[in-house]
Amino acid sequence: MKPGLNPPPHSKWVSGLLLLPLLGLGLTAGCSATEPANDAAPAPSSSASASSSSSSSSSSAKATPSAPASSSPAGAEEATEEEAEAVVQSPQPAPEPVFDEAQKQFLQDKVPEGNDPNAILQVGEERCDQLTSANAVDTDAVLSELIMNPTQDTSDAIVSLCPGLRPVLEAATLGFPDGVFTVGEAAPWAEEPSIAPGTYRAYGMSEECSISVYSGSGDLIGSFDGTQPLSVGADAARVESTQCYSWSRA
Repeated sequence: MKPGLNPPPHSKWVSGLLLLPLLGLGLTAGCSATEPANDAAPAPSSSASASSSSSSSSSSAKATPSAPASSSPAGAEEATEEEAEAVVQSPQPAPEPVFDEAQKQFLQDKVPEGNDPNAILQVGEERCDQLTSANAVDTDAVLSELIMNPTQDTSDAIVSLCPGLRPVLEAATLGFPDGVFTVGEAAPWAEEPSIAPGTYRAYGMSEECSISVYSGSGDLIGSFDGTQPLSVGADAARVESTQCYSWSRA
């Protein structure tokens, strides 16, 4: 080795001592540069947490008022339905019936309190329909029916609702059914039934029809079978009819 080319033995230590401070500064600078980065890293996390918390609070705050808003229309709908039901279920007054003069005449004194006058009127009109239809086929049958089964309601119905049958009704008041009658006036349904003198004919004319006429003394004037008209004179006091159904003025 040439003299002057080899460094002195202590030159390595000198250069090492010179490098140590530089390395130390470098290490210190490195540590100081990295440490703030490590300290700053959690900051975004807490900020995000705060933001998330704020967002959650905001969401919660927005969700709270929405509950009444959703329940309000349902409550209003229920109230509307209840009001509608109340309107439907509320009782409505029945319309006042309207009757013409003939119908009013028929219904007079026939409708007890609380009864429907239309129902009573319907009965009278149906009775008129039946009698009118039968009269178109057999007037004598209707006459016999009115003689044997007279009722005030039927008479009132004819007078008020089907006046076309009045002649048949008037003829029926002069006739009489089977039974025992005194001779005097036409009152076959009175407490003491009687008939007026006159000429009568039987409706049924059955084989069993029989009528007997007696004088005031109780003597038999005559018995007849109904195949011929019967004359009841002023000398007759009583008549007895069986199985002849009805007798009408001839």
